[in-house]
Amino acid sequence: MGASIAYHLAARGVRDVVLVERGTLAGGPTGRSTAILRRHYSQPLLVRMAEHGLRMYSQFEEAVGRGCGFVRTGLLVGVDPRDRGALEHNVEVARAEGVLMELLDSDELAEIEPRIDAGELDYCLEPEAGYCDPYLATAGFASAARRDGAEIAEGVTAETVAPGEVQTSRGTVSAGSVVVAAGPWSPSLLAPLGYELPIRSARAEVGRFRLPAGFGPPLPALADFSASQLYFKPSEPGFIEVGSLSPDHAERPIDPDACPEGAEAETLEAFGHGLRKRLRGAESGHWRGSWSAIYDVTPDWHPAIGQVPGTDGVFVVAGFSGHGLKLGPAVGLSVAELVCDGRTTTFDLSLLDPARFERNELVSTTYGYSVLG
Repeated sequence: MGASIAYHLAARGVRDVVLVERGTLAGGPTGRSTAILRRHYSQPLLVRMAEHGLRMYSQFEEAVGRGCGFVRTGLLVGVDPRDRGALEHNVEVARAEGVLMELLDSDELAEIEPRIDAGELDYCLEPEAGYCDPYLATAGFASAARRDGAEIAEGVTAETVAPGEVQTSRGTVSAGSVVVAAGPWSPSLLAPLGYELPIRSARAEVGRFRLPAGFGPPLPALADFSASQLYFKPSEPGFIEVGSLSPDHAERPIDPDACPEGAEAETLEAFGHGLRKRLRGAESGHWRGSWSAIYDVTPDWHPAIGQVPGTDGVFVVAGFSGHGLKLGPAVGLSVAELVCDGRTTTFDLSLLDPARFERNELVSTTYGYSVLG
């Protein structure tokens, strides 16, 4: 988020942009993202934002000057038949926004990808979905921002935030506008301003699974909303990355500064069971490593983007609940509009107003699983 915002501000001609990064670029949750890029959402706003992101990532080198490792894989979403109505709704929302998406029956799925066992689920296909390399995307934004005059201060910790300035581990940075885009660390920076951002830091575990030799060409990405509650996406040849779709992440909050490195053995066992059920021929595959990252989860699993209530010139961009990378280009563009113009024009972000939590006006979804948005 920070790199995208810096890039978009610098591209607008703002020459005194400073990005304060306490570690290294993409050294936190971003660098551990599986970086799936899809437009499957219940809210038209998020479909439009994700569409903007997918379009930019797929043309990243042309737009930014460096590639981001974009690969088009397609995405299959499978749901229990009781959720077919919600699935149909999401397909209709996507189509209304110009996104290519279609419902599939089991025969159509078998024709597209015979290695996936349709089982008892109903499916849709988003053929233009894909993924990118989250580090390359972040580095690309940062490089372009630097080229246009922005300063990227790595290894610098923001300690306190106030209108007009940020106290850092290297001194005070004066600023007409301050944007807090610190993921799970955002609430602690904003609390002294009298704004309570309701974010839980939740652990997200991912396993790297080696498919059997001769398994065949790369698979499409898959979101499996059966009892398995898992997703996978292809990575380097012969491997897939597997993670959880369960909203139970948020029921087990963790300290963002003490997130375990790898996935738990029982998590990988559950993932393996789900893979064997859904993926024909995966039985003789095996795990080749794992990692954990952090979701910054809001009560409605949607981000807070906008001016911090009760402040002048302080903005918050946090609470993406696992959706941040795909929305990052649209967020960077929108924050640049907020800072430079005082309002957004490309996207109407009123749905994501940071004050909605105090008003108890949470974003609703017709989908039964919050992780999907």
